Amino acid sequence: METIITWAKENFDLICLGVGVLGVLIGIISLIQAKKQANYPKRDKAK
Repeated sequence: METIITWAKENFDLICLGVGVLGVLIGIISLIQAKKQANYPKRDKAK
């Protein structure tokens, strides 16, 4: 357990970079999904 903690302390910047990149990827994927769902045919408001 101590070796994992030591590794995490030594590679803190790398871990932060990985989490940041993962967050950006999730954001892009969710944006694409939202755009796909928003492109349904619009209903006429006059009806």
